[in-house]
Amino acid sequence: MISKTSLLLLLLSIVALASAISVQRVPIADVTSAPAHFVQNKLAKSYELVQFKILLKQRNLDILEEKFWDVSSPKSENYGKFLSKEEIDSIVAPSPKDVKVVVNWLIDNGLSKNEMIVHSDFIQVRTNVGKASTLFETSFAHYSSSRTALKRIRVVGQASMPMHVLAKVDLVLGLSDFIEDNKMSESMRATKKQVQGSAVSITPAVIKQYYGIPTGQIGVESENFQSIAAFSDFYSSGALQFFDQKFGIDASTVRVKNVGQNCIAQNCDQMESDLDVQYMTAIGNNITTLFLSSGNGEWIIDWATAIQQYNPIPKIASISYGWAEIEQCEITNSCSTLGIDSVVYVARSNVELQKVGLRGVSVFVSSGDDGAPSFGAASGNCPIDGTKQYCPLGGCNHKSSQCPMITIMESNGTQCFFPMGSESNSCQSMLQNQNIVNGINEFVSSNSKCQVALEQDTQQNYHIYSSCTCDKLKPYSDSDAGFKIVGYTYDQDAGTLFQPDYPASSPFITSVGATQITDVTKPEIVCSVATGAIITGGGGVAITQAQPSYQADAVATYIKSGTLPPSYSYNATNRFYPDLTLVGHAYEIAVPNSLTSNTCPCALESVDGTSCSSPTLAGMISLINDKLIGAGKPTLGFLNPLLYQAAKEQPNVFNDITIGANNCNRAYCCEYGYTATTGYDAASGLGSINFKNFEQYVLSLN
Repeated sequence: MISKTSLLLLLLSIVALASAISVQRVPIADVTSAPAHFVQNKLAKSYELVQFKILLKQRNLDILEEKFWDVSSPKSENYGKFLSKEEIDSIVAPSPKDVKVVVNWLIDNGLSKNEMIVHSDFIQVRTNVGKASTLFETSFAHYSSSRTALKRIRVVGQASMPMHVLAKVDLVLGLSDFIEDNKMSESMRATKKQVQGSAVSITPAVIKQYYGIPTGQIGVESENFQSIAAFSDFYSSGALQFFDQKFGIDASTVRVKNVGQNCIAQNCDQMESDLDVQYMTAIGNNITTLFLSSGNGEWIIDWATAIQQYNPIPKIASISYGWAEIEQCEITNSCSTLGIDSVVYVARSNVELQKVGLRGVSVFVSSGDDGAPSFGAASGNCPIDGTKQYCPLGGCNHKSSQCPMITIMESNGTQCFFPMGSESNSCQSMLQNQNIVNGINEFVSSNSKCQVALEQDTQQNYHIYSSCTCDKLKPYSDSDAGFKIVGYTYDQDAGTLFQPDYPASSPFITSVGATQITDVTKPEIVCSVATGAIITGGGGVAITQAQPSYQADAVATYIKSGTLPPSYSYNATNRFYPDLTLVGHAYEIAVPNSLTSNTCPCALESVDGTSCSSPTLAGMISLINDKLIGAGKPTLGFLNPLLYQAAKEQPNVFNDITIGANNCNRAYCCEYGYTATTGYDAASGLGSINFKNFEQYVLSLN
């Protein structure tokens, strides 16, 4: 028989064990070291404020996606029957019981209800570092970006949550993410120049003439509404007024509602937003525009959750930002912790984009400015075409190179493919090592017989000239420093050939590439540094996202064309992008003489980018939405099923782009890429819009 004392001890042991299990904690983030371009500064004080989003696990995602396709498919009887926010919430929101688990955890750790906003499927928290440190059993520090000088507070080391709470959570944003897309902003700052010398300078009037938009067509329906997304970016109201005056746009037809912090005085970028606002309001003229600026460190999920709070919600949204699909949670260790990685981030982003589309919003995204190879975060394992396209921006001492790349190998197996991969994570880390920098110079010197030299183009990008092939170059090694440098040899297993961008590669948005207009009387060509542009329009095939049915036939025909790169370089069953394209070269925009000023004096500059194409096309579709509203019809919503249907039924709604390729990024041209061809291709999508024909096609639909 068990004594009372023994029974009591047994019960206490069980309670203790149950308590231990209930508070078992699981790592959710680990910032052992920040990304290469971030510097950790001092620890954050306990009273300093931090904010983060807890994304709760959603339900019925299969039903959500089914309804998304149902309202987006022109052949469906429910086409255009969009849902309200409340209807969507009723589908995906977690149970009140699950929400209560997370809320109680916050309250039990000292947070008050006024420090949190509980939405249907996420919780926005704004509290002090002291309470956040207790919540996640971690410390916080200040980090600053060497690229933008912007600062943020993030965790130091490991952060964790109780297992029973984490069971109700997808992921937490704002703890360990170092999201910072400035690739397009960088290219815009680097390529701006006084408007001169371009064969065709792009203005609102040129766009209307070339694509067939009637000169006097403006929005007339008060309920029409369009929007622009910005990330750590703002526009100059003075430059907008200057632009309107220069191009004869009535100021009373330009209405912009601003949401978010005006960060121009803090030296955030403004050229991107200047471009977006000026061209969306010039083409989608007399239509109210929401300028929604997300804060420092926020990204696509933050934007998607923010825009869903609007009622009425904008019917059009343009996003001129993006970077590598597989780097969506950046390069901290948290990306591989508990499966909270880029796949998880992309999956949740796609759910939020479906919710936006179900509300009737057409989302347009720039396809990227670095072609198929990409630049930032790309592996660089894409062999440079040193024979025909060496130093495409000009400024080098030679026109060709027999060995335009080298491989830097560290003893731990890490490789840097220089210069194609100079913006990759591995190269960025290695090039901060003075021993390796010295080693590159020694490699150049030791191969003087082959006249090896480091050269720079007009944008100060490095290029390697050699009169000998790579296999003839003498290797250089430093065993003490642990690295070796050799002439580059392509190995398909050493890193992905191409690096698709996100959200451009999402199946739930309309991806917009870029063309060049060399003559207003001639067809467009793919925008590329190889043909005189400053960027190359992005395009390719997603790595993690399946091919949507709406493009299956178009892709199948494209693959049969025989114009694609090696089959091992892409997954033929995944999402191809872009969907459409539009001119993205030599846009005239207005900017203040000082980029830290909101006011003029201002001047016209010329810029390139798919970030020109997206807001301009979005403005065009806003005009068509205006006609639909006037006719008592629903607006277009998610556009892609309609686009690919139109390509089959009435191909003349598009201007087919058949000249050019996207094998270059902004500085180097790879031997491989996607080539424009008849019909759909991953360099120009379905082509550009013939406005008159597309408008007629849309209005003729039942």
